[in-house]
Parts: sequence; C-alpha cells; structure tokens
Amino acid sequence: MQDRLKERMDAASQFNVVYSTTNIYEVQGKYSHVVDDLGICSCTCRKWEIECFPCSHALAVIQAASKDVYAFVDLHYFADYCKKCYDVPLFPLSNADMASAESANDEFIHPPHVKRPPGRPKKKRFKSSGETQKKLIRCGRCQKLGNHNKATCTEPL
Repeated sequence: MQDRLKERMDAASQFNVVYSTTNIYEVQGKYSHVVDDLGICSCTCRKWEIECFPCSHALAVIQAASKDVYAFVDLHYFADYCKKCYDVPLFPLSNADMASAESANDEFIHPPHVKRPPGRPKKKRFKSSGETQKKLIRCGRCQKLGNHNKATCTEPL
C-alpha cells in the first residue's frame, strides 16, 4: 500500500488545487474533480469512498492543506491494526463428540426424484444471428440466386 500511496502522490503533484468554500476544494487536471470535506473522505471520482484509501485528487488537497497524509488512510491498511486481529487467543475445538454423532447418523442425502416433463425437450441454446439466415435458392424462371422461386418470381423476362 505504501507503493500505491507513492504512485498516487506522484500523480497528485500534477494537479492544481483551488480552494472553493469551507472544506470544499476543486482539483483541476485533465478533468476537474471536487473533494468535499476531508473529514468525510469524499471525492467525485468515488475511489476514496470505495477503497477507503485517498485518491490522487484527495492527496493533492491534503498536501495543499499541509496535513498528514497517513491521518486520512483507513486503519485497516496499517500493519498494527492487522496484528491486533491475532491478539485474541484462539482455542482449539475438540472433535471427540463429533465422531460419535457422525457414526450414529449414517443416512445419506440423495438427490431429489425428478420426473421428466412430457413433450420434446427444449433447445439448449439460442441460435446466433449468423445461424438463422435463410439459405439462398436459385429461381427456376430467372436463374438468379435469392429468396424467391419460380412461383413467386417477379423479374421481367
């Protein structure tokens, strides 16, 4: 995550930050984005809200406001927070009473009995547009290829 932060910081250096109103900033680059209040972690690109990790627009605003970047990174990205997950002891479970429960219940679950519906089975797939084209036939009257025959031919002789 440190590498991602560094990449985004490099991208943030190319943006121009314009102070709009209280805690609202406009970040101008190829496109213009609005970073709302830094306390609610909101940017119009929505990356900050989805990843809980500052986007390059937010990092440009944080640097312009001279604030600590790490204060705006979610706690889940820090190693200390991940280590706290393993502070709680995990006790092993005994499986001695589970073996007796399995041997007493020897019933197997079988698939349901399904009666086949009457009639011809449905086709398994829909044909694509190339498969549904009509075959060209040769007219017996005008000898041209097309979708007509001798009875429906309208060509003048």
